[in-house]
Amino acid sequence: MKLRSARVWAAAMLLGVGMAGPGLAGLNDNKPIKYTVTGASVQGYFKVVVEAINGIVRDAYPDSAATFRPGSPAGGILEVATGKAEFTFTSGAPEIVYGMEGKPPFKEPLKGKILHVMMLHRHLIVHSFMTKEWSEKYGIKTFDDIAAKKPPMRLAVNDLANLQSTLGMHIAIFKAHGFEEGDIQKWGGSFVRGNSGIGLDAMRDGKADVFINGRFLPDSTTAELARGRPMVWIEGDPAKMKKAADEWAYETMTVDKNLYSFLDKDTATLKLWNTINTGPHVSEETVYKFVKAVYDGQKRVQSLHPSLAEFSGQEMIKNPMNLPFHPGAERFYREKGLLK
Repeated sequence: MKLRSARVWAAAMLLGVGMAGPGLAGLNDNKPIKYTVTGASVQGYFKVVVEAINGIVRDAYPDSAATFRPGSPAGGILEVATGKAEFTFTSGAPEIVYGMEGKPPFKEPLKGKILHVMMLHRHLIVHSFMTKEWSEKYGIKTFDDIAAKKPPMRLAVNDLANLQSTLGMHIAIFKAHGFEEGDIQKWGGSFVRGNSGIGLDAMRDGKADVFINGRFLPDSTTAELARGRPMVWIEGDPAKMKKAADEWAYETMTVDKNLYSFLDKDTATLKLWNTINTGPHVSEETVYKFVKAVYDGQKRVQSLHPSLAEFSGQEMIKNPMNLPFHPGAERFYREKGLLK
């Protein structure tokens, strides 16, 4: 009698768990969700993408409260890991690695607190070019030339707080070619630090000689700059560029010589990605519905910018850092047969 009662009790418990758990949760309804996105600045590419995707979610789930709060890539990782935001759209490899290991600017390891939602894009292209005047003055054509000749330069790069755009760009490229960021000042140079827009302005205004930062293709601002001031692309050794990319699980690509007027040959550079991440505090319903809305609206995502033209289910599941998927994202991808 006791055994039978125990079996009935166990069955009831399992049924209860099933009823309360995600198996029977109403995730296919159109009830609204609420979330905050961070990690991006108040203007620019990511702000536009965030607001467009928030619009897609609101259309799929009317009355959803999708809020954008400006931030930074590293700050976005910290906020989702500590429960202060639901999503960050700008995660790069250096931010994820430093976050998990607790390296500055992170104060403690966040391993297990950063979960994968989707790949957003794989098309942030490192642009490395110099003024023709500076190139000719010091006889520079390649990064190997810079390593050998050690010329003084006014270098326009991103802020050190932007890990992806420093560690993953010029610092990795310099390292692969045999010199370091610290060498720039040793050689009599200086820095113009800021986002790529600030760097391009410095090049235009004659306040910088060399620009290394990320831009999306096609970049009309770079093309316009070159029409007003002669530029030269800095060539990187393909094998060394691959070494720089491999350090952060990025890729290399060949920039077509027809892309910009100042290119006279195809040349190798780095191609970086950004992922959307979340934290374990976010409900399965919120992440599932978010992913579903974006997946169902992928045609709209593709139309936002050329960098998103390849956006698809197969792209969404790419997970170069091998982070755990959030249960809501994993559930959706398995339902669609995208994950086995």
